[in-house]
Amino acid sequence: MNSIRYILVFVLFAFTAQSQSDSMLVKRSSAKTLKRLGKSAMDQNDPSSAITFYEAYLNLNNRDAKAKYQLAQAYLQIRDYDRAQRMFLNAYETDVEKAPTSLYYHAQMQKSNGLYDSAKINFQKFKKEYKGEEKNLKKQATKEIVFCDSVQKIVNTEKKVVISHLDSTINKVNTEGAPINVDDNTLVFTSLRTDKKEYVVEDDTAQTIKRKLYIAKRENNEWKFEGEYGGNLNEAEFNTGNACFSPDRKRLYFTRCKLNFKEEMICAIYVSEKKGDEWSEPVKLPKNVNNPKYTATMPAITNDPAKGNDVIYFVSNNKEGRGGLDIWYTVYDKKNNVYKTPKNAGNKINTAQNEITPFFDNETRTLYYSSDGMGGLGGYDIFKATGDGKKWMSTENIGQPINTGADDIFYTISTNREEGFFVSNRKGGNTLKNSTCCDDIYSYKHTEYIKINLLGNVNEMIDPNMSIAQATVEIYIIDKKTKEKFLVKMIESDKNGDFKTSVEANQDYFLIVKKNDFLGNTADVTTKGINTSQDISKTILLAKKPKEPIHIPYIQYEFDKSNILESSKIAIDTTVLSLMEANPELIVEIQSHTDSKGSDKYNEKLSQQRAESVVAHLVSRGIKAERLKAKGYGESKPIAPNENADGSDNPEGRSQNRRTDFKIIGVLDVEVINAAEVD
Repeated sequence: MNSIRYILVFVLFAFTAQSQSDSMLVKRSSAKTLKRLGKSAMDQNDPSSAITFYEAYLNLNNRDAKAKYQLAQAYLQIRDYDRAQRMFLNAYETDVEKAPTSLYYHAQMQKSNGLYDSAKINFQKFKKEYKGEEKNLKKQATKEIVFCDSVQKIVNTEKKVVISHLDSTINKVNTEGAPINVDDNTLVFTSLRTDKKEYVVEDDTAQTIKRKLYIAKRENNEWKFEGEYGGNLNEAEFNTGNACFSPDRKRLYFTRCKLNFKEEMICAIYVSEKKGDEWSEPVKLPKNVNNPKYTATMPAITNDPAKGNDVIYFVSNNKEGRGGLDIWYTVYDKKNNVYKTPKNAGNKINTAQNEITPFFDNETRTLYYSSDGMGGLGGYDIFKATGDGKKWMSTENIGQPINTGADDIFYTISTNREEGFFVSNRKGGNTLKNSTCCDDIYSYKHTEYIKINLLGNVNEMIDPNMSIAQATVEIYIIDKKTKEKFLVKMIESDKNGDFKTSVEANQDYFLIVKKNDFLGNTADVTTKGINTSQDISKTILLAKKPKEPIHIPYIQYEFDKSNILESSKIAIDTTVLSLMEANPELIVEIQSHTDSKGSDKYNEKLSQQRAESVVAHLVSRGIKAERLKAKGYGESKPIAPNENADGSDNPEGRSQNRRTDFKIIGVLDVEVINAAEVD
């Protein structure tokens, strides 16, 4: 090989440092040969050599718009935004017909350089002028115009954080990535560790430097490089990186990457188990995850709070995705020791462009990731969405100062939650060939982090002084728009019936508390309006499961009809609905009763229709029909006399008999309940 190849950033960027052989070729080559060499270098994903050849060629022939466009693309691949911006414009002005998409990319570079108003004008101009075949680019230009308008909103979401560039013992002139905390004072990261700009001479004996996993320690509030991490995790023939830990820190997932026969970088995900102080020999995940035709990289791990299984999010260019690189997930079924077929994270997360570097915050069930298809300040911006699997709340750009016009990726939250790390090629980092070429690790710290603890206790309803130990507390986040609930965590009350957990500021929570032989109960908790760190308290009372029917108060129907009054729907929602949400295993019978006015047959029919109306309302509110049974008893089960002893009418007794009750008549199988959960 005449060129020196290395991968700049994980899978996405690759370029070659200029070699002496490139310089020699430039000196002895004709213009035609230089152009051919430039094209060949681009075809081989070698933009650095392509720049050398195209720059030399254009010194001899400055009217070749197509060559200028290719040179601009090479600048873009090494993320030299300034030169790319100028060269795309140069290609456009030289001959737009030979470089029809150059104006689009010129506008993209203006975005990366913070020139949003100019970028909007040029996106509009491109959309009007472009007549080429890349229809998706025209659609994306339409989105980019909207994105440019929304920049001010993103700018206004600036967080109060302090950002620090990690020192030169960690950040070198090439590239660092994938920072992740082992604990508050231990950091694992990926790096191509060298201070040389041209660091590989390919001959018969030299070996290309590989990416490896490394460790840094914090001492006296400063992070310092320690050495390689994991012993057997780094492998000489692979680029190794992108480590992530299971919430209990007992499993580590990471990637190994290698060029295939097509000179494509293909990554695969591995897992290692903690054995004492060491990591076990890594095991490659099966082919349904690591499809050899595609790359599988950048794993992020969480666990299913209901079943405890590992859920691994990762990035792949699988052709079944929505764009170039998408975020997927697989569930490790620990009971059967299998990784389930991966699923795409869906269109709330993935776009027609690229989504990369996922990180899952287990505390809030929030996925952080970077995208170049959702708009923002330029390049890759960091976004977040709360949810699981394919079910997500709306996506949000996390704003400045974390996001900039450069590529901002690998966002993580530290174990203490007040700080974290991210990776960026923003100006001010260590550089190789230009001011925005290379990725460095940055730390951030919230200057006004609000720490809120929820202190709860679970007691018996009939005697609030009697505590209930080992009650299960399910904590859900509520979507502000759809009101849908997302399970965040499950904890248990201690021997005194107490529980403690951290909650996030400015959030609505919904609690479901359960215990065998008790009816589950629910509670709402909000942290909105809390502006200082504090503890909040909540008491939940549980009642023993009754064997007799329970009266639902305030249920009224239209006169002589089965239609439920609107005011009565509120009574149903705050009693039966709440109970059934808190007890998803219960099967109940809705019982409707009448007084003795009218014939037995008529009353039985009317009561049946009224019971069915209550069931229909509960189904409309999300309760499964198989958990409900409607039964009309007419006047057959009075609880008070309809007439007085002297034969006169008893209005009060009749009022008590006109009632709606519910009775627990069974429970669903656990398998039926679990079938409704997201894999």
